[in-house]
Amino acid sequence: MKEFTKEGISKTCPRCGAPFVCHHETPVICQCAGIRLSDTARAYLRSHYANCLCRKCLIEISNMLI
Repeated sequence: MKEFTKEGISKTCPRCGAPFVCHHETPVICQCAGIRLSDTARAYLRSHYANCLCRKCLIEISNMLI
């Protein structure tokens, strides 16, 4: 269940289980802002996950799938 907070939506990363706050509605301050993902990385994320991942996992995937 998602918990809406003043700062965003509390979520749990489906890859590592870490809690994080999603600011998807405000991309400028979103935890994933500034992470560049290749087309391969984006396709991998779409095919393996239905929800947001934490910043750490996004960076790891970005570095693996350049």
